[in-house]
Amino acid sequence: MRTRTIAAIAAGLLLATLTACGSSGDDKPADPKKLDDAASLACDDFANGYKAALTSTARVDLANKVNKWAQDSATNGIADNGKALARGSEGSAAAWQLGADAFAQSCLDAGWKR
Repeated sequence: MRTRTIAAIAAGLLLATLTACGSSGDDKPADPKKLDDAASLACDDFANGYKAALTSTARVDLANKVNKWAQDSATNGIADNGKALARGSEGSAAAWQLGADAFAQSCLDAGWKR
């Protein structure tokens, strides 16, 4: 009987520990219409690097930097348009411009301000 009691207590403590580790304390889901932290960082990086991204290498580097954050965002359009930015960075100047415009618009739509 004592062994079962100890095992039950140990299992309960383990479950409580695992539950506490998996909880962020804020169980509310992110509002996809608002700028989350990852989106804000991606938009900041994009705005800071866009004018200097004149070569295909610079565009790819910027797209990679932006997507480091964008792919972790739950904000509408940020992850998808980050991918479009990456595809455009490897294409023509027109493809880059389309991707850049779409990404910038998703930042503005989410409320990003410089």
